[in-house]
Amino acid sequence: MSCSGTTSSRAPRRGFVLATTLLVTTLLTVMLAASFLLVSAEQRTTNNSFGTAQALAISQAGMEHYFSQQHAIDTSSTYDSARITVTGGYADVVGQRVRPAGATTGSSLALWVVRSHGVATGPVLSGQVSGTHTTVEFAQLNPGKLPARAALVALNGVAFIGPPAQPYPVSGSDLNSGLCSGNPGGTAADTFAVNVPRTLYLALQGTAPASQQGGIPTVDSLPFPGSTNLYDTTHIDWAGLLAGNFTPDYTIPPGPWPAPGGSTYSVGYVNGNVTLPTAGPSGIRGMLVVTGNVTVVNGTHWDGIIVAGGRLIVQPAGLTNFNLHGMIITGLNTALGQSVPRDTLTYGTGLQGIPQIQWTWCYTQSAAAALSALVPMTNSWSDTWSTY
Repeated sequence: MSCSGTTSSRAPRRGFVLATTLLVTTLLTVMLAASFLLVSAEQRTTNNSFGTAQALAISQAGMEHYFSQQHAIDTSSTYDSARITVTGGYADVVGQRVRPAGATTGSSLALWVVRSHGVATGPVLSGQVSGTHTTVEFAQLNPGKLPARAALVALNGVAFIGPPAQPYPVSGSDLNSGLCSGNPGGTAADTFAVNVPRTLYLALQGTAPASQQGGIPTVDSLPFPGSTNLYDTTHIDWAGLLAGNFTPDYTIPPGPWPAPGGSTYSVGYVNGNVTLPTAGPSGIRGMLVVTGNVTVVNGTHWDGIIVAGGRLIVQPAGLTNFNLHGMIITGLNTALGQSVPRDTLTYGTGLQGIPQIQWTWCYTQSAAAALSALVPMTNSWSDTWSTY
């Protein structure tokens, strides 16, 4: 008996290792790429958040710095701008007047809106923009004002020492009506020459003419009864100023005197006594606040306002060439209960250019305007101005 056997044939199997490897490699590549994208996105988001926060800080810093500065803004101004550079960026600050002074019954002050656009310039990723942020704050323009009582307001009194026939070296007649636009001219721009408490006026070696320079009285026809009454008319908070409620443009010393002949009316401060420097014919302009005495020398030329806690000393017999054009207020330390000797003005027949202490409407108004400032309003800050 014979048996026949069967033979089985096996089909060739295709390899799956290569396909699996490719699949796994692709999945790993996709996952790795996604991880890189996720990390990059997280980094961009973090950088964007940091840049925005930094720009907000720069914007606010620029805003605060702008308000702390003195700007040439008066009641006629409608626009002002400045670029404030800080560490890590800069802020472009723009102020615009939205309501003039006296436009409504709510306030007599002009209303301004101040925008500060902060830009962070720190390093960023390729293709990423710098962080920016804009903040806004409303402000009112507080104009600098100083009542013009006289060319020389001496709360401590004044002593004129000179020959009887020689006019006082002080005048309340406007020096030059053409120096500034808006000058009313004529007697409207004039004022008294001297204001003193009634009992503190002293003229030695005779009495000078009762009036001079266009008929303006040398001494107020109604001298104030006392220094307290006269101090009230100045509207100066002397105690608050000495307590720090005052920010000058420069302090002497250590700061230098401003350059003679400049067009900017700066505000200077001296803690103590000061001798005014020689400045030549061009003069030094601005407002000078002195806690002590002010001494004049030959060649002194100041255009603007001088406010002193002590007295004015014009004493050497040989002093024949000095010019103080604007307004001077002395003896403010009397408001603190201190005793301040009289201003001493010694003069002779050799003075060049009588008078040498002369009221000047333009210089006084310009120096007072240097005190004007935008004062931010409470609860008016916003960082969503662009969405309004």
